[in-house]
Amino acid sequence: MNPSQLLNNVPRNVIILAIAVTAVLGIFHLIPLVILVWIVALSYIIIYQYRSSKSGGSNFVCLECATIHQQNSCPKCGSKLKKFYSRTSSYGV
Repeated sequence: MNPSQLLNNVPRNVIILAIAVTAVLGIFHLIPLVILVWIVALSYIIIYQYRSSKSGGSNFVCLECATIHQQNSCPKCGSKLKKFYSRTSSYGV
């Protein structure tokens, strides 16, 4: 996995940040704030996922490693074998 992919994983980064904030707030027994942190973090992830699925152009799925992407070649394995991906229509994967 390439380092730029690790930094672009927004949901994972939000969870890591929420865990760190939870640990700090937990030390001081600020449980209501811990609950608020998790509500905000999960809400942010849900909104991010909803917006990212609606935005962007065509999605493709790599036929070799099954990675969904928008590039000409697969960012995971570099293959150019791809098929159009759609969740809403009957064609694609």
